[in-house]
Amino acid sequence: MTTIDQINELRAELRSCLFAPEERAAAEAELAVLVAQARAEEEQFERDIKTFLADLE
Repeated sequence: MTTIDQINELRAELRSCLFAPEERAAAEAELAVLVAQARAEEEQFERDIKTFLADLE
């Protein structure tokens, strides 16, 4: 499962499920970690694309 799929699944669960306060806090913390990971992956992808395009020149 991709990171974005995990994010979407967790967001859907947070919207539609009842959680105990501790469970909700843990799910929100996990979501924050996944969002940060997705950003890091996007930034790495952008760097890789720039490197690839520079190599083509």
